[in-house]
Amino acid sequence: MRLLALVMAISLAAASPSSGQAAATQAEQEVRAVERQFNDARLHADVAMLDRLLADDWTITHGDSSIDTKAQYLGDLRSGVRKFEWVKEQEVAVRLYGETAVVAGLTESKVLFKGRVTGGLLRVTRVYVKRDGRWRMVVSQATRRPANRK
Repeated sequence: MRLLALVMAISLAAASPSSGQAAATQAEQEVRAVERQFNDARLHADVAMLDRLLADDWTITHGDSSIDTKAQYLGDLRSGVRKFEWVKEQEVAVRLYGETAVVAGLTESKVLFKGRVTGGLLRVTRVYVKRDGRWRMVVSQATRRPANRK
């Protein structure tokens, strides 16, 4: 009888996430939603949305190792110097560390930058911090990935 009670207690515990797990799941869903908003905003050159999603001191290191500040990146999108034709993301993993989230994944895009086709297949790492109740991206880094490698 004790064994049955123990098995039932373990089963119930496994079926009902603790409040910490539920909070982590909620936070992960929030970060994934912001990731989708980020990609959609880039695709549509929605500078106002990106301004809300990116921290003021945000920087991005592109796959070619060039670096942009938030002001430079948004300026390029606003002026049309940088134009996304399409973006898709896959293999996205979110790791939470309190009010900080690290997103790692694979992204593929076609981007026109200063009239040249860029983008391609990239491994990305992005860091988010929750400030004033909102997740904001503080840094993004991309590494070019050959098409024949996983």
